[in-house]
Amino acid sequence: MRDFFAKMQTSDERNGRFWNSFFFWWSALYVLAIGAAAVLGWQVEAQTTNQRWLGLILCLLLITSHLALKWLTGKYGNGPAPLKFGLPQMTFSIVAWFFLIRISPVYYLVLFGLFSQLYIVLPLRYASVGALAVALIMAYNQTLGSGEGFSWQIGLIYLLMGVGSMVLGSWIHAIIRQSEERRELIEQLQATQAELAEAERRAGVLDERQRLAHEIHDTLAQGFISIIMQLETAEQSLPTPNDPLAQQLHQAKETARHNLQQARRVVSDLRPEILENGSLIAALERTVQRWSQQHNIPATLQTTGTPLPLHPDVDVTLLRATQEALANIHKHAQAQNVSVTLSYMGDTVLLDVQDDGVGLNGAKPSPFGGGFGLQAMRERVAQYNGELLLESEPGGGTTLVVSIPIT
Repeated sequence: MRDFFAKMQTSDERNGRFWNSFFFWWSALYVLAIGAAAVLGWQVEAQTTNQRWLGLILCLLLITSHLALKWLTGKYGNGPAPLKFGLPQMTFSIVAWFFLIRISPVYYLVLFGLFSQLYIVLPLRYASVGALAVALIMAYNQTLGSGEGFSWQIGLIYLLMGVGSMVLGSWIHAIIRQSEERRELIEQLQATQAELAEAERRAGVLDERQRLAHEIHDTLAQGFISIIMQLETAEQSLPTPNDPLAQQLHQAKETARHNLQQARRVVSDLRPEILENGSLIAALERTVQRWSQQHNIPATLQTTGTPLPLHPDVDVTLLRATQEALANIHKHAQAQNVSVTLSYMGDTVLLDVQDDGVGLNGAKPSPFGGGFGLQAMRERVAQYNGELLLESEPGGGTTLVVSIPIT
């Protein structure tokens, strides 16, 4: 699949270079045709000095206006020039060319580039009108403009020439349009590919976390439980409770219990059971209620905005941030009331944990001394392009705000 996208991207880049080269050479042909017409027109003897200078000036103006339009096109990107610039420039080109062919037929050379520029610069409907105008000018110049009567045969020839240019221009525009649609499709496919790759990566992370949680539970945790049971059996088999070996067995048992708790904590971090059977809001509500009952401190949960589905990792991050904030409030804040607010704000989700305790400066002990809970929380939030802020006033409580963009 990646090779397929890479080949499509390479092909699209080649097409882009082809069309840039295509437009460049048509532009060069137009300038070359005007320059050749100017040189040959200057050498025509059957014209006055004023006509000679007028032809040269008009040719220079045609080249200058064309180059100026190309410069403006470059400023607005690689596509066609904006209509507000292209339409006046091509109108001027047709009018100038009409005066040139009135001076001498040699200026018909300009047509080698003028037809192509009509369809390159202008949208199809405007280019078609311009092509018909050029055909009518040629028919007029060959008949009424030369002092002869109108000829239906000549008029029909030039009319067919104008219609043929319209058909050819329509075909070229269709090719260009298909090329642009293909380029846009490739960009959409590449964006979809990137989204799928990110979704696969996150799904893989979740699967790996689930696997690790099961492995730790089935191996380390069960192993520690077995060790504790064997140590308890060994304690009961001692002849006397004051046996010197009893103290060593007790220490080994406490060490095993501590490591069992750590293993269970790792499993809980990898696979939060409180989120498995409910939404984030339900999990936060149970967490807040349980914490309030355990510590006898009034705590409430409020939600604002329209709840949106979040990535499971973001759910876990917000839940862990709430648990860590509540744990810090119990340890340090001496609070009487706690408020937890979860806000969905369009493209951002905000978690706000506020207490009315002593504030960070008055906390005993300080929440910044020794532990790494806040730092770990900040790093966890940063993984999802989020921010963690702490606001506090002495005696005015503390507010913890977690902001994570919704993707």
